[in-house]
Amino acid sequence: MIPFTKAHGNGNDFVLFDAETCPESIRDPDFIQRVCNRHKGIGADGVLVISSSDKPDVDIVLDYYNADGSWETLCANGARCAVAFYGNREGIGGKVIVQTGAGSHEAVLLPGGQVQLQILTPRHITGMMEIYGFHGRHVDSGAPHFVIEVDELDEDLVARNGPPIRYHEAFQPRGVNVNFYQRIGPHALKVITYEKGVEAVMQSCASGGTAACFEAASSGSMTSPIKVVSPGGELMVAFDPEWKDATVTGPAVLLFDSRLPDDF
Repeated sequence: MIPFTKAHGNGNDFVLFDAETCPESIRDPDFIQRVCNRHKGIGADGVLVISSSDKPDVDIVLDYYNADGSWETLCANGARCAVAFYGNREGIGGKVIVQTGAGSHEAVLLPGGQVQLQILTPRHITGMMEIYGFHGRHVDSGAPHFVIEVDELDEDLVARNGPPIRYHEAFQPRGVNVNFYQRIGPHALKVITYEKGVEAVMQSCASGGTAACFEAASSGSMTSPIKVVSPGGELMVAFDPEWKDATVTGPAVLLFDSRLPDDF
């Protein structure tokens, strides 16, 4: 039997495997697709594989796979859930260092099921671009995001326009996550993301929310901290003026533990 844990961060949900107790097949794209299938599998936006580290300054190594089986550099909500899993397994609180495909991140287990994750300094990949009538910029916040400001935002807008932008030739061959954001207060953004590899409008995307905050702050009109409101809940993004010290904080919920048969 293959043990797993189901977890979510603001509705962005994951199946989590401990590499030390699971077969190598947990990394196979076909297996991941079956696991993430919401009708015939467990159902999830992606799979998290946690491994032990041979580096003295790293606690865990995290590989994130989208629901289609593709590996991605960073899922910030997933990293926060992996840290919650590690803290629960080891019976610890406080600081945890997690190594991702985007680099090493410091995380802090906070009271009330909250996890704070350090975000490496975001950067603009492009200047302002017009894609299918929308103006935005390509931002790397650990994962690739195209960030667009709109006056009115709802899930239908994202569902209609996210897929064609995600596949636009400007972002090939890797593709891009598409984030629409609306200013809803002096320190608050509404953010809805269409995520590549999941191919769906997300309940929450922490790296996308951070990318939107970076874009809004780059215009000089928004300062730290910024509350990110998404369909699944809220995150808090805090940063210094140079974005050398940036964090995203929100809930990381471990739902249940179970097992899959070896031949799943």
